[in-house]
Amino acid sequence: MIIAFLTNDLVFPSRVRPIAERLGAQFETTMNADALAAKLANATDGKSIVLIDLNSNSDPTATIATLKSLATPPRSIIAFGPHVHEARLAAARDAGCDLVLTRGQFDSQIESLLELLIL
Repeated sequence: MIIAFLTNDLVFPSRVRPIAERLGAQFETTMNADALAAKLANATDGKSIVLIDLNSNSDPTATIATLKSLATPPRSIIAFGPHVHEARLAAARDAGCDLVLTRGQFDSQIESLLELLIL
């Protein structure tokens, strides 16, 4: 299982990494959609979860379309962003994210979400 995190934030992944590793997942971070797709293509078991920070520079609609077109698409795509970025949250939802949360919701629920998705 690989958990791939698309973000430009250099600090927040350090909150998610220990949770992913405790659950036995390989944790990868990347700053662009192409690198994200390459990391997922290397997933040995074909199982992956993608976390998308909507504050990243990547276009969420294009990124989600790319992920869904992979030979083995992610098991789940979760996007999150500031609650004031309603248009980006809605675009991620419309593009087919499995779950779209505000950053506060994501931060408070990440451990339980990952536990449910990995088990």
